Amino acid sequence: MKIHLTNCGETELMELMRSRATSSGSHTLVSSPGDAELVLMVGSFGLDPEFLLDHAAYREFPDKCAVYTEDDNYLPLAPGVYCSAAEDRSTRVGRVFSYTYVSRNGQFRNLFLAEPNKPSWASIEASATKRYLFSFQGGSTSLLRKRLFNLRFNREDVLIENTSTYYHWENSPPDPRDRERRQRRYAEVLAASHFVLCPRGAGRGTIRFFETMAAGVAPVLISDGYVLPPGPDWRQFLIRVEEREISRLPELLEPHVAESAERGGLARRAFEEYFSMAQEFDSIVALAARALRHGGPPEASFRRAQQGLIWRERGKRLLRTGARATALRAMKMLGLRNPYQMNR
Repeated sequence: MKIHLTNCGETELMELMRSRATSSGSHTLVSSPGDAELVLMVGSFGLDPEFLLDHAAYREFPDKCAVYTEDDNYLPLAPGVYCSAAEDRSTRVGRVFSYTYVSRNGQFRNLFLAEPNKPSWASIEASATKRYLFSFQGGSTSLLRKRLFNLRFNREDVLIENTSTYYHWENSPPDPRDRERRQRRYAEVLAASHFVLCPRGAGRGTIRFFETMAAGVAPVLISDGYVLPPGPDWRQFLIRVEEREISRLPELLEPHVAESAERGGLARRAFEEYFSMAQEFDSIVALAARALRHGGPPEASFRRAQQGLIWRERGKRLLRTGARATALRAMKMLGLRNPYQMNR
């Protein structure tokens, strides 16, 4: 298939996607959108819709434009692949699919977990003893995670750690050795866990989900409404826990400890078959092409609804911001502890 790649409000993803396309060799990249069978718009527009709607390629060739975006803010303005896809009309008719994060192996990768697997990860995995029933190390990027940090499981075999002081998406900390140390410890905890929690972050999707699969550890997905990518038989290895059930995690996971190793192995095999670096470009192109041929209403009807979708999303963000501010003020006046206060 002739593919035209174009940037849509983001830069590194374009470089990574071109690299994946070159490695794949299954498709031909063309320089003009007019010569392409599929225009793949790569980038970010969830908070800035004009990056997509005002793009010259989209304005001229909307019927062959599909997107790949890792936006946390899910705004399905065009058919394609959204890493934080939600259950809605677009996903139900096959206009939107979810997939893994290409940036997982970009410039901000964890050196101990990035593909291709390093000897260092093999060494960590081989020497690990499973001492945690489940673990989670991550930033405080959603209300769900804040609730998780405030839970007290009072168990030595559970590790829940707020790592908000470590900012993954930059490569110039005061001490680069500290970045490497923390990345190694993250990998060591992953290898020492029967299960790794994958709670939603700022978006419904999370890189940790695919990272855990690649490492061969059983993932526990906690993200209501997130749409799983097509391909794997998720029932074989994935445990999903509703967000309201997180206080029950020990009793929900303990019955599955004996099968955690098998679940981890199945997760790794599913990752290698569907989500590895070697699969990324071809899979994204295939999903984007399927999205353009979606069922249900014609794409023209979705385009007519774009502005309403944008205004509804902006309205919801304003309401959430206002409601949170009001609730926090009220709880402060009443002397109540709120979910945004972390355990120390």
